[in-house]
Amino acid sequence: MDHPNAKLATAAWAAVSAGDVDALSRICTPDVTWCASGRGPLSGDYRGQQAVFDYLARVGEAADRFDSRFDRVLVGDDCAAVLLNAVGQRGSKTLDTDYILIFRIQDGLIAEVWSVARDQYAVDAFWSEVPDS
Repeated sequence: MDHPNAKLATAAWAAVSAGDVDALSRICTPDVTWCASGRGPLSGDYRGQQAVFDYLARVGEAADRFDSRFDRVLVGDDCAAVLLNAVGQRGSKTLDTDYILIFRIQDGLIAEVWSVARDQYAVDAFWSEVPDS
């Protein structure tokens, strides 16, 4: 994991998992975009650090439990991908699926993230009926 993009993607995953907004703000561009796949109430594109941080906070607040396990990082010259497993609980709803987070790296910072679930139907069902913020 000596590649700088592997370190950057791993640091981003760790910051998101820990809710460490300060660490995440240091490794993302000011106009970072997070694209959350799916058709649920949390799906969509979030542009700018504050919008991304608000989205991530909303994910944490909407779930009784939402944990992820880092599996692997893949890298290229201007990108990285983190493979992970997410397990969540919202009332009687449960989630256990794999995700890929694809990072576009620009000038050593994360400029875009695409979050794509292996089982999008399960993710959409899990996040259904999340109230608007």
